Amino acid sequence: MGHCKTLWNWRAITVALALVSLSFVSAARAQAPTPAPTTAQAPAPAPANTPVTGTTDWDQWKRNCSSLFTDFAKKIFDCGDSTFTARPFHFLAQSIVPGSAVGGGGRYSKDLNEAGGAQDQLQATSVITIRQFWMAEVQFSSQRAITGDWNKSGESFGLNLYVRNRTLPVMTFYGLGPNTNVNNSVKFNQRDTSAGLDVTTPFPDVSWLSAGGKLEGLWPSVGGVTGSNVVSITQEYTEATAPGLATQPPFIHEQVFLRPHKRVWPRFDIDYNFSYGFYQDVDTGHYSFRRFEAILDHRFYPEKKKHGGVIEQNYFFVRWRYSGSYTSGGNVVPFYLQETLGGSDIDNQPTLRAFKDYRFRGPHLLMVQTEYDRKVCGSCAPCKEGIVRTVCWPTTLEMSRSGAAT
Repeated sequence: MGHCKTLWNWRAITVALALVSLSFVSAARAQAPTPAPTTAQAPAPAPANTPVTGTTDWDQWKRNCSSLFTDFAKKIFDCGDSTFTARPFHFLAQSIVPGSAVGGGGRYSKDLNEAGGAQDQLQATSVITIRQFWMAEVQFSSQRAITGDWNKSGESFGLNLYVRNRTLPVMTFYGLGPNTNVNNSVKFNQRDTSAGLDVTTPFPDVSWLSAGGKLEGLWPSVGGVTGSNVVSITQEYTEATAPGLATQPPFIHEQVFLRPHKRVWPRFDIDYNFSYGFYQDVDTGHYSFRRFEAILDHRFYPEKKKHGGVIEQNYFFVRWRYSGSYTSGGNVVPFYLQETLGGSDIDNQPTLRAFKDYRFRGPHLLMVQTEYDRKVCGSCAPCKEGIVRTVCWPTTLEMSRSGAAT
């Protein structure tokens, strides 16, 4: 076991060094000056690290909300929009995970932009819901323009550092596999803390491909719940039927991915993602596993604009997704890290909307999902004279076919 943990540690160090090297190489290429054109003299570059004035919407918020009581009908939407979108701080009204109910909180964003195309931002978010679910996150993100000739796609280099904590007091568990009974659900509580970094960069000399990786630490905690008319997971399940219930070790998660994406034809594009990752149990090693995931997204745009081009908001969407988790040496995949189907998953990604959230759970997942998204009206400007604001909601027709394996 000690030899295994040493190999895992060396692999984590190798992935970390690879991500740092990728960051430095991409940043260096991004900052490398492009050759001056032969017909005109290139402008002098701006000094490095010159701060750019940050964005703020406080003045707009004051204008929109100061006259709310004197001109309520006209200002109510503008004031509400500014209250929930203004920078550097705005209020939030959202859920945290499916089943958490709606909640409120705030987000503070500080722009740390630099001259030369760097877009840096420090963001802090906190939300608590009416069901006492809680989430707090601090995140630093950076987008650096890459002007080298090798960047055929024109995409930027992205870096994201984050620390997040979630407290989820009542989660639903239906059991493992595709043949569980919806009437035999139990409840458990979950708390997870994660911290890490991920990077993305365009692939050299290939316009349709980007690559990246992630390195993060995970500190999960799950347990039973108490209360009247509630069946706790500890009453019906054991470590054998819900792996990971007895103990929850910390994990190191390492992942690399490739993302082919291309507008194949004017009305059709593809966006694929192939990833391979390791979840390392840094305590006993018993819960270590590997995961391969493939996501194949296809969009077809059937409607054209009057003056050329397609209407990007209206499209027919087909997603094929496969996720497989694999173990060796008697290891098991913890139930709280297994894939789920039904409603939306724990990251709020829709799977099978016709089923309850987290309805099916297992180490492997195969899903084919199709839907048609269309806006009710063409824009969010007033559609008729005398209407203050028209809110446009996308209409979605979904057809899905999926499977979960034990």
